[in-house]
Amino acid sequence: MHRLLKRQLKRHCQQPLPDTINALLTAVDRAYQQADTDREMLERSLQLTSEELLERNHKLSLNLKEQQASEQALQQSFQILNATLNASQEGVLVVNHHGIPIVYNQLYLEINGLNEEGISHMTFVELMANSQSYLRQPELLQQQVDDLNRKPGAACHQLYQCNDGRWIEAYACNDPVAGYIWMLRDITEVREKEQTIAHQARHDALTELPNRILLMDRLEQAIQRAQRHKHRFAVCYLDLDAFKTINDSLGHEAGDGLLLQVSKRLNTRIRNSDTLARIGGDEFVAVLDAIKSQEEALWLAERILATLNEPIMLSGRRFFIGASMGIALYPNDGEDAGILLKNADIAMYRAKQNGKNRFHFFTPSLERIAQHRLTMETNLRRALENDELELFYQPKVYLQQDASQQQSGKLHSFEALLRWPQANGRYIPPDSFIGIAEDAGMIGHIGQWVLEEAAQQAKIWHRQGFHGNISVNISPKQFLLPDFERDIVETLTRLQVPDQLISIEITESLLMQDLNSARSVLEYFRRHGVCIYLDDFGTGFSSLNYLKNLPVDAIKIDRTFVKDLASSNADKAIASSIIALARNLGMLVVAEGVETLEQAEFLVSHGCDLAQGYYFGRPVNARQATQYFTLGTLSKPE
Repeated sequence: MHRLLKRQLKRHCQQPLPDTINALLTAVDRAYQQADTDREMLERSLQLTSEELLERNHKLSLNLKEQQASEQALQQSFQILNATLNASQEGVLVVNHHGIPIVYNQLYLEINGLNEEGISHMTFVELMANSQSYLRQPELLQQQVDDLNRKPGAACHQLYQCNDGRWIEAYACNDPVAGYIWMLRDITEVREKEQTIAHQARHDALTELPNRILLMDRLEQAIQRAQRHKHRFAVCYLDLDAFKTINDSLGHEAGDGLLLQVSKRLNTRIRNSDTLARIGGDEFVAVLDAIKSQEEALWLAERILATLNEPIMLSGRRFFIGASMGIALYPNDGEDAGILLKNADIAMYRAKQNGKNRFHFFTPSLERIAQHRLTMETNLRRALENDELELFYQPKVYLQQDASQQQSGKLHSFEALLRWPQANGRYIPPDSFIGIAEDAGMIGHIGQWVLEEAAQQAKIWHRQGFHGNISVNISPKQFLLPDFERDIVETLTRLQVPDQLISIEITESLLMQDLNSARSVLEYFRRHGVCIYLDDFGTGFSSLNYLKNLPVDAIKIDRTFVKDLASSNADKAIASSIIALARNLGMLVVAEGVETLEQAEFLVSHGCDLAQGYYFGRPVNARQATQYFTLGTLSKPE
């Protein structure tokens, strides 16, 4: 503006301006310049201040966003922590060092019967008092708190049972920063499962009786009591006599029902101080505690066996079960639980051998017999593995001239008889080891070996031009094996044995155990061309009504009715009746055990078809048996 003023003055004043005016103008000009400078500086300062404020405002905005994000993250973390605590299977409580609860979850409240309103006004002491109020042993909790107070930084674990039956597991620690930390877990269900598992591990699943594990524990306890009080006790080992037959014929469900009835009956005959255990399929053990004498053990054993004399009803039918019992006495028969049980088992086996449904006390001689059986079993297994067994063949001869003009004395066929050769050149007969093989579970293997060996020998004779039928015996235990008849037929098919070369001998008493099943087996053999001999006839009290319907090809008169034919009128009557019966039923009849001329003449005169025994030929090996063909003593195939 001063420049405008200066121009106006020059326009109106034609003459030079006085110095005073020029000085004024210069001063005014300087003032304006200073003002312009100050204004520029102010504007610059304002600009800088504005930029600084904008920058600060931006920073504040960023800080605010970061703070909001942190608060959000903190809130989310809190929610996660809270969700984690409430999702935990443990009740959690954190109490600071001032005794104020600062963290807890819903499960802790539920375990202790609290709510959020109530816990917010409670101290640590009040929380502990509340927990003690529902514990059966509150002093344990106080002891746990005292341990934490004595050892800062320590941790401890305790199991509590509640008044309502619950079980609570508590873990606690005294943290120097957080304070007291408690974690509670309701393990009631876990404890129940553990108790169930422990019970199942020591009890029989079917009868709920103690099993072998618990029995051995009870025996150890009985030994300790007997040693303290100087008394005796008895171990009674029972094996049911007819269980397997019933179980196999009626099925496992009926068998289980039978075992339940037996266990209930036995339980009624033992005292509260005694123990009854089931240690096997049909094996029970009774520990008769604190007996005064062998006579008392005898009386208790008779009571136990007597309870099985009454018939048992199964599937609408009456069964007589019976049991064989062995008794071992402490300390006479052993001072160790295992030895007592073993000796009672040995005595039980002898009771079964003596006719079943009876008891037998253990004696040292029985142990020697058991050791002999064990040695025999071991050696028999080795012999079977090393293929050391042999088959001998005993001839069956014609006694009558039949329709095919076979003369009497001609060889009809062979019976395969098992022999066990020894290093001294002698042979162990099958009667001495077949029972051991049956008890040891080897009879199926032995029966298969006998069948294959006989089948191979029959094939050899057939290729040589001789028709040498061989009959093999079926053990009662082998007969009970599932599908044994199919295994026999499949073996003959696999070995390509011609028809009519192999026959089967089955005892009469075996068939009578389950006629329906036996009939099915015999019909299966007949459909596949296998001849059936009914062995030991006359010893099994069979029903003639059933006999006429059984698909049997031949009856063998038991040797007990043959040995006294020359002197016993009763045996003569029985033998002649069996011969007449067989002929009327269209069956061959074979007399076994013929050893004298008088026996042979009686059989011939009464029409017996075939005979075997030492009078006609002893059992011989395959090489010697072949001589019957070469000597012409056996008929050739047509």
